[in-house]
Amino acid sequence: MTLISRYRVTILLSLLGWGCLAIYAYKGSYVDDNGALIESFGFIPLFWLFQLLALVSLIYTAVKNRK
Repeated sequence: MTLISRYRVTILLSLLGWGCLAIYAYKGSYVDDNGALIESFGFIPLFWLFQLLALVSLIYTAVKNRK
């Protein structure tokens, strides 16, 4: 079994996390006319959640496929 197919869930979760961080950076933040900060704050915790899930998936896959 190839390395990429073995860790495909880990790679997918990590890419989703980095995608959330890229969306947050792309959208940016600004202050509206009333002085309130407008930003897509929800993407930051999603980034950390996906990275944590990728780490758990990496550890699980590595332990499962030990020789």
